Amino acid sequence: MFDQNLPTYIHTFETYPRWKTFQSEHYIFHYFAESEAEKDLEHIVKTQESAYQKIITTLKLDNPGKLIEYYFYPNEATKTALMGDDWYAQAILNEFRVHVLYTKKDKPLGEHEDTHLLSLPWGLSFGLFNEGLAESMVGHAWDGTPHLAYVKEGYAKGMYPALSELMDHQGWLNSPEDGRVMYWYSLVGAFTAFLIQQFGIECFGKLYRNTRRENTKEQNSTVFQSVYGKTISEVEEVFKNFR
Repeated sequence: MFDQNLPTYIHTFETYPRWKTFQSEHYIFHYFAESEAEKDLEHIVKTQESAYQKIITTLKLDNPGKLIEYYFYPNEATKTALMGDDWYAQAILNEFRVHVLYTKKDKPLGEHEDTHLLSLPWGLSFGLFNEGLAESMVGHAWDGTPHLAYVKEGYAKGMYPALSELMDHQGWLNSPEDGRVMYWYSLVGAFTAFLIQQFGIECFGKLYRNTRRENTKEQNSTVFQSVYGKTISEVEEVFKNFR
């Protein structure tokens, strides 16, 4: 079982009678009649099936042998009432489910949440690499801007701590929840993509499988150095120049 910090999570959605359902090759989609999700269903199916294949192929993962369930909510109030939270999207690791706020304005589709689920055979690394892997599979920020554009601006404005300060899970939990959040997700996504591009997916998989949320900064940093032969600070300097 994987530990997630979801104190308000509820399961009212499981017995809610108004769901419509569509099953594709790798997914079960739940949505409301006449909702934005129903209108976009064909696009949703194509987008997620494409994301699924990209993740499996890029990370060299086996098919999990079970379907990913998606629940699409038409507004924040309904999402909160049925699953307990109004955030855009959450992957529930132990249930292989994703809950999504899907409106005319907000349509968070793609690789991010599915990467959290499909990478579970590797275990569950701490925030820097768990969120970084998911963002690296997306390849850009939520608004479509390349990650590196935000990263360049973020470093220029002094918005980031040293990556060595993010080498435990609390470091990620301390990240801002205001307008700077896009910069932080871009940082971890771009850095993870850099590691994969420069050193290969096999090395990153080894790093991911051997780092833990319960580890200290020092323990995770030791794993990093054993995999890459350099400290996180040394690799960060190369990453900054790579930008």
